[in-house]
This record gives sequence, structure tokens and C-alpha cells, in this order.
Amino acid sequence: MISLLYLKSKFFDIHSFFDQSTIDMFKHEHLWLHLVGHIVLVIMPAILLIIVARWFYQTLVWFARRSPVRVTASKGSAAYALPPSLMGFIMGFSGKAQIGLAFLALLTLPITYLQLELPKQIINGAISSDTLDLTIGQTGLQADNVGYLLLLCALFLASLMASSVIKYSLNRKMGITSERLLRRIRLIAIRKPVSQTKHDSSRIPVITQEVEPVCSFSGDAVIVPLLHGGTVITIVTFMMMQNVLLGAAAITLLPLQIIIIPKLQKKITGFIKIRVMLVRNLAQEIQSKNQLRERGLLRGRIKELHAVRLKLFKVKFFMKSLNNFIMNLTPFFFYTIGGYLVLDQNLSLGALVASLASYKDLAPAMRELFNYYQRNQDAKLRYSEVRRYLQASEGI
Repeated sequence: MISLLYLKSKFFDIHSFFDQSTIDMFKHEHLWLHLVGHIVLVIMPAILLIIVARWFYQTLVWFARRSPVRVTASKGSAAYALPPSLMGFIMGFSGKAQIGLAFLALLTLPITYLQLELPKQIINGAISSDTLDLTIGQTGLQADNVGYLLLLCALFLASLMASSVIKYSLNRKMGITSERLLRRIRLIAIRKPVSQTKHDSSRIPVITQEVEPVCSFSGDAVIVPLLHGGTVITIVTFMMMQNVLLGAAAITLLPLQIIIIPKLQKKITGFIKIRVMLVRNLAQEIQSKNQLRERGLLRGRIKELHAVRLKLFKVKFFMKSLNNFIMNLTPFFFYTIGGYLVLDQNLSLGALVASLASYKDLAPAMRELFNYYQRNQDAKLRYSEVRRYLQASEGI
């Protein structure tokens, strides 16, 4: 009983501390600001901290329980041709290309930050200043408001051109890498000997359909986390340099996405696995010589495949709609806190405008990261199924 009273008193002490901190930070006792402040500064950071701690603990447990994998298959076997893990396949057959792509992806991050900083300087430095007498470096060149404005605009244009050239090269090399991996895995599947007729009929969807999502993801496996993850970090860093509250508001709902999206994706992955097996079985039955006898079975297979696809679409589009709602809800916290900071003269209008513009790049980058997670799960599943098929076709 004493311990409960002690914990209760500590809870109220902590709550009072956060209450007073919110009031001191916003300098206002409005109930709406009080609620938003608690969500942005207390509740969501606490949830995010728990998620990070849990992920760190699971990672340590995984490393502790991990044992070295020994491949005992012969040189000509499927297990030898395809590594056990998808990342092992990607780095084993395209390691040098992935390093080059990573360098290009990292090269875009300073340019991204420059594109965020220049609009703020244009508004605060060139447009909002009453008079400006600027000496450019050691050249002795003088610039007034118009000259400084044109200089900043020229730098912004140069950054856009550089970013476009780098991203074009990046996308082109990603496509080439994906196609090379696709060619290699198809050649491996074609060259494998087949011991049973049923495997010969199921080989068609494996070679034509199932390997494409695997290799399409393989071109993005290393680049997307670096490019879009780096973009998210760059934008949030820029916002926090303007004001810490602004950066916190931009990632307020991130913990909800981290909790909800993987759970829904797990259901989607289960439906994809069922669909892959149904398509493979359907191909085998279509190639069967007893098509008249199997016609009723084919109808049943098609109906079953249709039902699975409907369930898949239901969960997939619900997850997409929910994610879009969360992404569109984030600006509510952004406008509330950012608008108050401008009114309280703790944030310049140029910084707020630049931050609002940067959020347009933040939302797609975060969406790409969640899409990457979904594609990663899908590609891992398909890769394991392809590898299992190649092992089964040799009777391994």
C-alpha cells in the first residue's frame, strides 16, 4: 500500500513537472496548446524511446543467439548458387555496384540541405531586410538586396540542376543493377536440372513472375535507406536547427507508424505467400494432361486465388489509407506549434516557410521508407520461395 502511494505521488510529481515545462515552453496556458505540447513533447517521445529500446534489445538477443550458417550443398546445387539470405545474394552479385550507388545517394544529402537553407535566406536575408550592403568574400564585390536575391536564386537553380543530374544517374544505375541481377537469377533457375515433371510446369511462373519483385527490390536494397532515410534526417535536422519544437512536431506521429505498419504488413506478407503457392499450383494444373478431369479443380483454384487477392487488397489499401491519414495529420501539429512560435517571435517567418516547404519533401521520403519495408518483406518471402523451389527441384 505504501509503495502504491509512493508511485502515485511520483507520477503526479512527473506529470506536474511536464505540465510546468509545457507552460514555460509555450508561455501560454491555453488548453489546446497544453494538449498538443504533451503529445509532441511527452507522449510520443516516450513511445519512440520505448520502441528504440525494444529494437535495441531484440537486436542484441538476435546477435547472441546467431550461429554461423554452414552450406553443405555441392557446387552445382541451388543452395550454392543462391545464398541463404536475400542481402547475401544482393551483395554477393552486385557488391561493387551497390557501393557506387551508395556514394551517389550520400552525395545528394548536402544538396538537399542547401535547398532547404536557401529559401530561408532568400526570405529573411534578401527580401525582408530593409537595406543590405554585402561584401562577397574577399573579392570586394558589393551586393544590394536585388543583387543578393539574384545570387541566392542562382545558387538555388544550380542546386536543383546538380540534384537532377545525380538522381538521374542514380536511377539509371539502379535500373541496370536490378536487370543484371534479374538476368543472373533467371539463368540460375533455367540451368537447374529438374527431377520431376511437376517442377517443370511450375518453373514458368518462377522464372517469369516470382523473381522480378526480388530483383526489382535488389536495386533499391542499399540505396533507398541511405537516400530517403538520409533525406528524413537532413530535413528533421534542418527543422530542429530552426527550433527544437518544430523538429519534434514533424515526427510526432512516427511512433504510431512504426507500431501499426509492420503489423499490417505481416498480414499482407501471409496473403502474398498463399497467393504465390496458389499461382504455382494453378500453373501445374493447367499444364496437366488430364485437363477435362481437372476442370472443376481449376475453377476452385481460381476462386480461391480470387478470394485471397481480395483479402490482400483489403488489408493493403487500408494500410495505405491509414498511413496517408497519419502523414496528412502531421501538419496539424506543425502549423499549431510553428504558428505559435512565429506569433511569440521565437521563429522567423522565413524559417517557418522554409520548414513548411521542406515537409513536402519529408512526407514522401518517409512514405518511401515504409514502402521500402513492405517491399523488403515481400522480396524476402519471394526469394525464400524461389530458393526453396530450386532446392526441391533437385531433391535436396
